[in-house]
Amino acid sequence: MTDHILYNGRITTMDPERPEAQAVAIKDGVIEAVGSDADMLARKSADTVVIDLDGRRVIPGLIDSHTHIIRQ
Repeated sequence: MTDHILYNGRITTMDPERPEAQAVAIKDGVIEAVGSDADMLARKSADTVVIDLDGRRVIPGLIDSHTHIIRQ
């Protein structure tokens, strides 16, 4: 079951063969699929959170989790 759908946006996919999509489906915090609004909204269930991006851009993020330990 898809947890979240972001639609009506400009999704940067980083895939050279398909650099942009309209919508993205997310399940358990992981991107499940990208595609058209119609294709992603077809994955919607009663529990899916649906977010209208209103034409905004979504880009992949980088989570850099590290520490700099100060030595004395």
